[in-house]
Amino acid sequence: MYMYDIHMHIIPGVDDGSWDMEMSRRLLFMAYEQGIRKILATPHSSAFRDNTVWEVEKRLSQLKEMTEKFLPDLQLYFGCEIRCGRREMDDILNELEWGRIPSLNGTRYVLAEFSTFVETEEIMECVQRFKKKRWRPVLAHVERYRELLRNDSDIQKLQGIGCLFQINVYSVFDEENEEIKRNAIKLVKEKRVAFLGSDAHRTIHRPPSVKYGLQFLYDYFEKNYIDQIAFGNAEKLLGLME
Repeated sequence: MYMYDIHMHIIPGVDDGSWDMEMSRRLLFMAYEQGIRKILATPHSSAFRDNTVWEVEKRLSQLKEMTEKFLPDLQLYFGCEIRCGRREMDDILNELEWGRIPSLNGTRYVLAEFSTFVETEEIMECVQRFKKKRWRPVLAHVERYRELLRNDSDIQKLQGIGCLFQINVYSVFDEENEEIKRNAIKLVKEKRVAFLGSDAHRTIHRPPSVKYGLQFLYDYFEKNYIDQIAFGNAEKLLGLME
């Protein structure tokens, strides 16, 4: 039982994730023990205000070199978690177009996050703007967006215009907020989830925690579907392959 993690803040010293290379090394061992075999490193888009894409990717390359020595069957890829809002969309689309913030593994897919208090109308507007420029948004940790999840028709409409959903695996099992846990399980039950992630940040704050959530998903839901969201879609759509 394993998964491909499309959402992790593993690159050291660029955002509120890993502090340094040693913490990243420990996080990678923790992730591997939890069953993670491929990781999309997704620093917050704010990381690229103070660093160029080249500088951030260089740190990822150093992390890859270290990983190849100690965990040769753990693969790392480059991406970004983009903080979105209607006022930021002009800048976001421009930066994507010019390569100043990366998409997910060089594809047309982008990992997008919003304030948890965002109104559904704003998410719809931003998704439509991504689509107009031929980007395919993946909504990060969708189980947190309370207003969106109050209305099934809004979820259907959002998916109908091409938005894909990622949930954090710990949300289905380890999450202390019962509303968020119910949201995550409901999304899986309705087969609305496309990708899984850990959203891991640091060893002492939100470490990789997917083992029990992944086991829960395989125990209670259709195996073929969980295979798709655990690794199949990431292989097919994001190119996380050998």
